[in-house]
Amino acid sequence: MADITVGWIGIGNMGWPMARNAKRAGIDIVVYDVDQGRMGKFAEEFDARRAPTLKALAEMSDVIVTIVPDGKIVRKICLGDGDRLADGFKPGAIVIDMSSSAPTGTRALGDELHRLGVTLIDAPVSGGTAGADAATLSIMVGGSDEAAIAKVMPVFQATGKNVFRCGSLGCGHAMKCLNNYLSAVGLTAANEALIVGQKFGLDPGTMIDIINVSTGRNNSTETKFHQRVLNRKYGSGFSAALMAKDIGIASGLAGDQEAFAPLLHTLNEIWTQASEQLPGVDHEVSIEYYERANATKLKPGKKG
Repeated sequence: MADITVGWIGIGNMGWPMARNAKRAGIDIVVYDVDQGRMGKFAEEFDARRAPTLKALAEMSDVIVTIVPDGKIVRKICLGDGDRLADGFKPGAIVIDMSSSAPTGTRALGDELHRLGVTLIDAPVSGGTAGADAATLSIMVGGSDEAAIAKVMPVFQATGKNVFRCGSLGCGHAMKCLNNYLSAVGLTAANEALIVGQKFGLDPGTMIDIINVSTGRNNSTETKFHQRVLNRKYGSGFSAALMAKDIGIASGLAGDQEAFAPLLHTLNEIWTQASEQLPGVDHEVSIEYYERANATKLKPGKKG
């Protein structure tokens, strides 16, 4: 991206390695984060410029990436009261929201930014902190401005492995929340199966071994239980609160479409309760929500 500067807002667990990979790919990066210490550390370690304010970042940037907890924060960053991007946008600026945001909110924000001469692209990611670190993320792109998407493709290529065009603005965010819904279904069902099985006398580790070579296997049984759940190491880098938020977005999307989706709405209730009972923890700790409800503790189990 010769002669193009990318303003990067959000250098947390996902944003840090993604911004680093973009910088290593030769993209000129300007960073901003509410955590001034973290922002300064990143700028020093990777020789990146830092913006003192959101307005300044907009004035310095041709393309702006947001990767923050939710779409409400993205809206505040762009159009909120006080310091905001809207007071500094360059003509023809492009904003890429790589956060997990509500699709309907994304479309509304896109309309408002369009009136300011700014193009919004949604491009949420999947692959977790490991994928962010290795630049192997799946990126789900929504937007109809072909020239803008082509212009920012180097950002996607520097941070991910699979770039999918999902449709018009908001379709990337719709795809992301529905993907995370399916991920949560697999984890939740596995939690329940292991608790029920152990109560009957099955060994949890043996159960996972059997499931992983049988039709019940899923991403959670294959990559989480032996690796981090049964041994209580946890640490996927994705919190229970964020999982609950994404399921809530998917449930809201189903409601907006007047779709019959009873499992999705039930799962939303489960994860809302689990995240409230287990505040500030990794989503893999959700097994403890079931342990409390069943007054039992899952054994480490044998690994075949």
